[in-house]
Amino acid sequence: MDVKVRESQVEDVLATYPEVTQRLLGSQHELRLVARQMPLQSGRLDLLFSAGARLLLIELKVEPFKRDFLSQVKSYSRDLTDLQEEDSLVAAPIDLLLLCPQFTSSQEQLCLSEGVRPVSYSPEHVLTEFYQRLGSIAGFISLRPSDHGLWNIHLIHRVLYSLPTYQSIPSLAKASGLSAKSVGNHLRFAQELQLVTHRQQRFELTAVGEAYVAAREAEMPSGFTSEHQTEILRNFIIKDPFASPTIFGIYTLVEAVFALSRNGYPVPWDSLTAYFREASGKRFEWAASKTAYHGTRMYSNFAAELGLLGRIGHNLYLTPDGIRFILLLQLHKSIKMIDALGLAGGERE
Repeated sequence: MDVKVRESQVEDVLATYPEVTQRLLGSQHELRLVARQMPLQSGRLDLLFSAGARLLLIELKVEPFKRDFLSQVKSYSRDLTDLQEEDSLVAAPIDLLLLCPQFTSSQEQLCLSEGVRPVSYSPEHVLTEFYQRLGSIAGFISLRPSDHGLWNIHLIHRVLYSLPTYQSIPSLAKASGLSAKSVGNHLRFAQELQLVTHRQQRFELTAVGEAYVAAREAEMPSGFTSEHQTEILRNFIIKDPFASPTIFGIYTLVEAVFALSRNGYPVPWDSLTAYFREASGKRFEWAASKTAYHGTRMYSNFAAELGLLGRIGHNLYLTPDGIRFILLLQLHKSIKMIDALGLAGGERE
């Protein structure tokens, strides 16, 4: 099998997520990282963990066993012992482990005879487990654009503007002239835009929602969206791009247009539908071309209403606000991901 993966990338996973390393080693003890790329007399030790009352010296390789690897582990072991004798390292028994994708039976016996535990592992399994772990700690991995049957943001204004005077679905339905079912859909959509919250059977405007409603132009009909209102929503999406499936869909649509603009500009509508379906993770839900078209059309409406895109005929254009949005979004999105995943990009030699 052709394996193209850098050793440092596998090391990143094992160092950042000790529980992955613990499962790989089959250890009964919780692992704690002591050092990574530890400078020693004979070189740099990949990983040093504590496990209960013992230390685990781990040398990691992404290629099949070579005799030189065994010599390397033994040298590091002597270096650590020297540090212990100098009181520069905690005095604890040291287990020697060599991780390689492949060992033959004779190679395993050779390692064991030298006091080194051979651990056969799969780099692809480590990277897959890393990705699966993302889904459990970072909700954005599973985000998919949602559909509440609303094709424009301004359609929720009648319900929003009835808050906070009316706070239940029946009273909001009466005040807005909509059916209770429609009000429910509008409120769910408003919640995904972080404009409304639901507490103890009552719907209330969030701080963002209050600012959004206050920014309306009272002399204009409810279907009108002011520049200040679009600015409020744009700024919120930029700062919290993983807040909800709807927000995820809006920024993914704009990113899709930005990416496709490298092929030609303006971006033709026909090229966007399939790309957006894949980028937003809706391959199976939007398998039918009609469904994919409707989903893409809906989110392009949202983006255009926020001033992030211009749509003229069958072509899509990035606006100045759209370009600023993408640049700022990429910055904030990266910060959110790094914070959620606890990734530390230390320097390596």
